Amino acid sequence: MSTDRSKVACAQSARSWLRSNSATVFGHTLLLSVSVLLVAGNTAVAAEQTAPASEKSAEQEAFFENKVRPLLVQHCVDCHGPDDQQGQLRLDRKTHFARGGDSGRLVVPGNVDASLLVRAIGYQDNGLQMPPDNKLSDDAIATIRKWVDDGAYWPEETASEDDDVEEMSFADQIVMQRDTHWSFQPIVSVEPPTITDPASGESLSPIDQFVFARLDEAGLEANPTADRETLIRRAYFNLLGLPPTFEEVQAFVNDADPLAFEKLVDRSLDNPHYGERWARHWLDIARYGDTKGYLAGSQETRYPFAFTYRDYVIDAFNNDKPFTEFIIEQIAADRLDLQGDDRKALAAMGYLTVGRKFMNRRPDVIDDQIDVVTRGFLGLSVSCARCHDHKYDPIPTADYYSLYGVFDSCEEPGELPLLGEPQPSPEYDEFLKAKAAKQKEVDDWLEERRVATEDELRSRIADYLVFYAEQIGKERKRGGSFQGKRGPLRRAAVFRWQRFLDQANESSAPVWTLFRELTKLPEDDFANQLSNKLDEFATANSVAESAPGVAKLIEALREAKPATIADAAQAIGDQFEGVHAKWKEAHPKESQPADTHPDTLTDEKDEALRLVIWQSETPTSLDRDQMIQHLDQTERNQYNQKMNGVNGVEVTHSGAPSRGMVLVDKDKPTEPVIFRRGVPGNRGDRVPRRFLQVLEQVDGGKPFIDGSGRLELAKAIANPDNPLTARVIVNRIWQHHFGEGLVRTSSDFGTRGEAPTHPQLLDYLAAEFMADGWSIKRLQRRIMLTKTWQQTSTLRDKAMTQDPENRLLWHMPRKRLEFEPLRDRLLVAAGRLDDRIGGRSVMIHQDATRRGLYAYIDREDLPGLLASFDVPSPDASRAQRTKTTVPQQALYLMNSGFVIEQAKALADRVIADEQRDQSDAEVLRDRIRQMYHFALNRNPKDWELQAAFEFVQPQTDNQQTQSEQALDRWEQLSQVLLLCNEFAFVD
Repeated sequence: MSTDRSKVACAQSARSWLRSNSATVFGHTLLLSVSVLLVAGNTAVAAEQTAPASEKSAEQEAFFENKVRPLLVQHCVDCHGPDDQQGQLRLDRKTHFARGGDSGRLVVPGNVDASLLVRAIGYQDNGLQMPPDNKLSDDAIATIRKWVDDGAYWPEETASEDDDVEEMSFADQIVMQRDTHWSFQPIVSVEPPTITDPASGESLSPIDQFVFARLDEAGLEANPTADRETLIRRAYFNLLGLPPTFEEVQAFVNDADPLAFEKLVDRSLDNPHYGERWARHWLDIARYGDTKGYLAGSQETRYPFAFTYRDYVIDAFNNDKPFTEFIIEQIAADRLDLQGDDRKALAAMGYLTVGRKFMNRRPDVIDDQIDVVTRGFLGLSVSCARCHDHKYDPIPTADYYSLYGVFDSCEEPGELPLLGEPQPSPEYDEFLKAKAAKQKEVDDWLEERRVATEDELRSRIADYLVFYAEQIGKERKRGGSFQGKRGPLRRAAVFRWQRFLDQANESSAPVWTLFRELTKLPEDDFANQLSNKLDEFATANSVAESAPGVAKLIEALREAKPATIADAAQAIGDQFEGVHAKWKEAHPKESQPADTHPDTLTDEKDEALRLVIWQSETPTSLDRDQMIQHLDQTERNQYNQKMNGVNGVEVTHSGAPSRGMVLVDKDKPTEPVIFRRGVPGNRGDRVPRRFLQVLEQVDGGKPFIDGSGRLELAKAIANPDNPLTARVIVNRIWQHHFGEGLVRTSSDFGTRGEAPTHPQLLDYLAAEFMADGWSIKRLQRRIMLTKTWQQTSTLRDKAMTQDPENRLLWHMPRKRLEFEPLRDRLLVAAGRLDDRIGGRSVMIHQDATRRGLYAYIDREDLPGLLASFDVPSPDASRAQRTKTTVPQQALYLMNSGFVIEQAKALADRVIADEQRDQSDAEVLRDRIRQMYHFALNRNPKDWELQAAFEFVQPQTDNQQTQSEQALDRWEQLSQVLLLCNEFAFVD
């Protein structure tokens, strides 16, 4: 049958089975989660189905501060700001923006077409075009359109700058917030409150003491401890992202050892799949992607070695690498003098280099690096200070450009370092051969273009000399196109001719000296003085080695009688081109053997000129690197495509040795300056490369002096005296166990972020985390062995009324599996999961069977499947995934060929095709039990067993005919189990 008909039939049969068994199935474990999704809601998980408002506003604020406000400041505020309000319009404050100007309101939030601002910047009305001098770039217009379309969000502002009050200087604000804001205070470990378990009277762990004390103050109690089946599933999915087997569940349930759960946690932390699960969380923060994003000119966009960073993160979690080392290696591994196997840690620097390349706009790349470092490790939005002092946090623009100087003092090396010595093997040999073959294709093509381009340059010398002459006394253009009499000129050749003729030491041959002497003649008396200049020069160079060539040029100039230097350049160029034409005529490509070609031209004067234009330093001669610089746009596209083939071998060949995506320090560090309004050309005061001023107690506020300063920056972040680092990572770990962090804005610990729900608990955990050697595994163990973590997810009416968001932690939140573990669980149930650890990315949307962690993330073509299931965009650091419930999720689970194939595979695991008509009751029940073992890791309840038994009974001939295009009953039952709520949620 066709695939499409199979999908439809499968969905129809699943719905039919549910309708026929609604009396016994609805409301219980076999209720299809997809039916819940289609009606958009299950009250038990309603809180999980939409993104938190604070998270959405944080995203909108980041977009405004990083993208929109810089455009307004750069292009609008001069004429519509505090000093000038043309048209009664101000665009520097929210209140003024909302008021509009003489022409009325500027935007209609959500309606691009009706917004005056969009029409003005798009030059849609002849009478209203802003900015009036130059239209904004297409990217800038697209940014404003997206902002308006998304609602024109502008963050609230606390007080008007127009208020007649004395404002505190920014330096004083830094000191004030350092002394008062909770996250900038030193971490102090406090003694937990004295309290026992109100239910049993037993002593509590320190974490439970903090939590239970808050509950007691609110008149609430924690839920009881969950049963062992729930605990083992929760532990496995939290730590491994995979389900336990039925046998593992039964062994744990029947284990009488009072330390059974503690041992289970220890085994799970030692399981190599642990690193995969927690690496995926970190990769969201690191904005991991396998490509660079869009680049013009057919440039290679794939990262051949992004996967080495992912493998590093997996290994770091599995080996419980101290978090301080984890920080330093990701920022400055290249500065650690790593040797031998330790060189594998160079892959850590992918944290800085796997981001989007922003069309190779360096300021944007550096901004992205600043953001991922400060937001990821410190929970601060430092990138919001790119164009102006931070509106809310104590981060001046000077701090931003101090860090800008650090990253601007670095570069990616031409050849990435190997992470280890390649081991001889047939695969490695094949890789070398394949790469060499692709490189030869590039080299052959490039040599062909070099020969052709030299011929072109020698055939158009006059055009380049005339262009040079016409620019004398004018400001030389650096951009745009360069045009000669016979068509476009090559940009690199124009610049090379300019440098060559400007520098007498480079162009010392008498013919070029003659040309330079002519350029000195006055424009208004050029013709009258030319003859004397030629006589003077001929006499001075009569005995020079190249005198024959000079004599030929002088003769040509006397005959041509040029009126201007441009005319003289044309005459000189014509002589060179004529000589080159004679040489080509004497050396036809295929008419005679090469050894019969003359070595020189017969005319002495012609040969003298030929030797001049064939010298290696003359702009008409090219080596390989110069040829690459001289490629025009069409040729560059072709070159990039051919180089993509070389890079493709690195990307795809299994024998390619791994390399680290590092940065290295430049020979001379950048001395940064502030870019006023974020514009690189608008240079302001110098600033030192240094750490944030609000955290200057960490390193004394000293400027960085070790190269770029990256290592010093990394050590400042990892310093135990830094009040943010330990709090931020502890909060992130807590978030992935409980669904929300103790600080719910887990990448914003600034003044706009939320305060911690349990501040003393957060500091206790941070202090213990550092005392434990910054061990994430010990932190996880400490959290999971608490009654708080082990309580049930049951919702109680009183507690829901009093604390609906569970800020007091009175129950364990029920969590829906993210896309990766949900997909992994489908493959586990089907017995098809490829559980190899590490390696290159795969196209999981094309039904690869590796874990979801290894999905190939293409920034320009992110599979819709991933986006539908809330896998975040790799364009920015993401602390917490959006939780949505949309029809696409349900439709994929019900109809996709991938899910249907897993349902078939699950059925095949328990019963062969030739046994599908088996009617023995006990055999059928055993197979149903086995299907439950594989899918849900438990035995079916009696009513579930009976409902399934009745459903899989052999069909009559009439029934078979009606459903001959559908999945059989066993496959339908498999699909129902794979799509039930119990499969997709963890209690």
